[in-house]
Amino acid sequence: MANQESLTGDETGPGGPAGDIVRSTLAILSADVVGYSRLTEIAEEDTHTRLRTLRVRTIDPCVVSFRGRIVKNTGDGLIASFDSPLDAVECAMHLQDEVATTERAQPGERRIRFRIGVNVDSTILDFGDVFGRGVNVAARLQELAPPDGIVVSKPVFDSIAPHTRIKAVDLGSIHLKNMAIPVRAYSVLGGQPDADPGARPLRRLKAKVPSIAVLPFRTEGRTSGSDYIGMGLANDLIVALQSVRGLLVIARSSTLPYKGRSVDRRRVSRELGVRYVLSGSVAVNKAKLRINASLADQETGTVIWADRYDGSTSDIFALQTRIATRILWSIAPHVREAELKRALRKRSESRNAYELMLQAVDAMYLMRSPEFPKARELLQDAMRADETYATSFAYAALWHIHNAAQGWATDLGSEAEEATRLALAAVERDPADGFALAVYGHTRALFFREYADAMLIFERALEASPGNAMAWTLSSGVYGYVGQGDEAVRRAEQGLRISPVDIQSYFYVMFLGQAHYLNDNFSEALIWSKKTYTLNPRLSANLRILAATLVALDRITEANLFAKAILSIQPDFRLETYSSRCPFSPILLKEFIDRLERAGLPR
Repeated sequence: MANQESLTGDETGPGGPAGDIVRSTLAILSADVVGYSRLTEIAEEDTHTRLRTLRVRTIDPCVVSFRGRIVKNTGDGLIASFDSPLDAVECAMHLQDEVATTERAQPGERRIRFRIGVNVDSTILDFGDVFGRGVNVAARLQELAPPDGIVVSKPVFDSIAPHTRIKAVDLGSIHLKNMAIPVRAYSVLGGQPDADPGARPLRRLKAKVPSIAVLPFRTEGRTSGSDYIGMGLANDLIVALQSVRGLLVIARSSTLPYKGRSVDRRRVSRELGVRYVLSGSVAVNKAKLRINASLADQETGTVIWADRYDGSTSDIFALQTRIATRILWSIAPHVREAELKRALRKRSESRNAYELMLQAVDAMYLMRSPEFPKARELLQDAMRADETYATSFAYAALWHIHNAAQGWATDLGSEAEEATRLALAAVERDPADGFALAVYGHTRALFFREYADAMLIFERALEASPGNAMAWTLSSGVYGYVGQGDEAVRRAEQGLRISPVDIQSYFYVMFLGQAHYLNDNFSEALIWSKKTYTLNPRLSANLRILAATLVALDRITEANLFAKAILSIQPDFRLETYSSRCPFSPILLKEFIDRLERAGLPR
């Protein structure tokens, strides 16, 4: 987080009364339902259900999309924190628009409407919660806002005014309840086209990603104390699924009410606003354990995956983790396939940024014409459809990386600049996106041999997203380039381990083969490079590693075959030209080029 500082207490600790008091400058958004008591008096259950649906379908995705974090749920409201005041205000405006649209069908007296206040200040962080004057001011400003309105403090207004087309009414200095110092406040009116033409409009999200709820696995039979197994398995799955890009996973607190109940998944989908529901059961018989799990697409009413797992209760925690990993590897491709089919069924003009990106990735990883050029067009459409969706920009950067690596780029310098520009644009749109950071780090190492800078960027990526498979995999590259083969292998193995099997799986396998080659373990390099070849025989980067590995193993005849495969993809390939752009450090590069020449590639 930005501008963090620590005020040391008597003892060192992770925050709390006996530890350090950690502060960070944050934008705080406080939202509250207008007339909640009156609404519950009219229709208690209906109000509760609709508010919960709004939380899952609108509020949570909105806060996450604008890089925020919900830190407190007050029942009839919430508090969220943001690193950027602009993100907080844009989130507030989008949230008000979406809630108003959703509630339009309700009678006027029963509509759920929010008041929102936004403030920015140094804030106390304590075990995931926020405290201090900054939070209190946001809550008091929220009380001043009209229904469907937003009131911001002067520091927020001063921060966002130069960057966005916004009109606001100056409310002057206001004495807030229980606060001695008055606060200058502004009532936000919305984005206006007649503002400074140099300012950009407030963003509107179009990348509607799929959502999934993992229900607590119910316990079959009457085995005492076995409920924790189903709860633990669901928790592990929620954590694991959060590592899958482009998937909104419903928080454990929202699914906990379904514990121990035989529930209708259609009702769960309706109440939580999710497309996919993962549920299952746990049966314990003495020392034996059986787990059943299934994934349902509630939009089509079909079960798209189901499986059964048997094990022993003797090492339940290891079994729980192992099964969670296997389920993740099983269902992620099914979700992706279902989403891709759904996107292809739509008219092109009605596809949102997420669906366009999904189609582009599908086309890009085929590595052949005409699909590969088409992927670039789809990614450009996705970026135009939602200029804030970082993932589209990150994949667009990857497209240029692949275009260069395959030898298809007519101007390598321009390709490197465009890949870097797009990767940096992705990071600017979401500084906490591990995937975007990883692609940016890869461009620094691959095109510019800025190894130290790339390593720092990769560490930022893994701090932001420890479960991001692409961050682990791409980071293995730079460690291999500088001769740290053991670390390159470790990182590539971690990336492959946590990556769900999908169309990109050969990419992870290829990096592991490269890591083993750079670690002088040629027998392992051959295994993984050949596996990559079976998954994608047109990947030039892998063909080069495969040819060099075979030469290192003195299997020249086989190496010649793969050299010919490289030339069939890149007829004008020349080692002298390639050596100037190969990212390997000088000592590794000379040996690599010599082996490629022995394989039969022209100098």
